[in-house]
Amino acid sequence: MNKEEINSMLNDLKQDLDIKEKIKVEVKPMKIKAASISLNKNTIRLNKNLLPQLEPQCIKYLILHELLHLKLKNIHHNNHFYETLYNKVDKEQLSEIERKIFASLLKLNGILL
Repeated sequence: MNKEEINSMLNDLKQDLDIKEKIKVEVKPMKIKAASISLNKNTIRLNKNLLPQLEPQCIKYLILHELLHLKLKNIHHNNHFYETLYNKVDKEQLSEIERKIFASLLKLNGILL
């Protein structure tokens, strides 16, 4: 997935979540994370080594997940975070997406073959 496609996903999700702030996306190698966000810098980081292994719906989920942290101004996975997430993604679908992401991350790190 190229930078334009990622930015298109980002903009669609920002609109859906009513986020007006400018968000920067960085694609960098990471060892153990699929994605992260800096609330101070409004920057989402995606794992460069993982992206080629993921389906577009998984990448979209990673961006959504990080944007929810930004919207809620909180890095924690509390009840409010999950309530908001479940309003955007069906629990069953979410479970399958997360399973694919974790399996790809484990494979990337040589833990799962």
